[in-house]
Amino acid sequence: MITVLIFLMIFVGVTAAWYQIYQMHFTINTPNDAKLSGHKSRQLDTLTAAQQTSSDEADASRFEEAATCIFGRGFNIEALRIAFSQEGREAYALPLLRRQRKLTRPSSHQAGEGGVRVRHLGLFKTRLPSINVRSAFILAVIANCGLVQLLAAMSVYTIHYSVDVSAFAWVNQPVMILLAIWGVVLLNALIFRWDAYTHDLYQIRQLNQQAPLFN
Repeated sequence: MITVLIFLMIFVGVTAAWYQIYQMHFTINTPNDAKLSGHKSRQLDTLTAAQQTSSDEADASRFEEAATCIFGRGFNIEALRIAFSQEGREAYALPLLRRQRKLTRPSSHQAGEGGVRVRHLGLFKTRLPSINVRSAFILAVIANCGLVQLLAAMSVYTIHYSVDVSAFAWVNQPVMILLAIWGVVLLNALIFRWDAYTHDLYQIRQLNQQAPLFN
């Protein structure tokens, strides 16, 4: 009974690995404003609507007031106008709203392109990433999925045959294969979250290059 359960969980792990590839593809190729909380989503709608109607001085003032209320006085209004325009909503507004609290104003000697700092886990600060590593993360998830398929195949192979190489003797035990598969699935989940995080920061840097985020 335990063996059947182990093989069932291996099958579930394989399915989860395939789903992770679909999940990453779906996230990259579809609008992701659904990932905002209800409060952030309302902020997005408010600022986008205000920017779309800011054709005269009064409407422009309303956008500035709304932006200042949400982001504070330190943010550059021109950068926010770019972010919440119709063209910038997906690329810049969503990442900016998600990561707003992690951004810190650069000191005087750090001002300029790339001067914005990011506070990670409240422990240390770095610059915004200058390289888009999303392609590498996609390849890593695909490679890990292939590894899961190989491990699952080995679980079937070792039913009738054994691996004699001492370094790989652990694959003769289905429970070890199960742990390895779910370890890879967990690694993919971490890669997925890190990709979303770093890609947001990269997009914010692209915005910062068009107009400084902070005054």
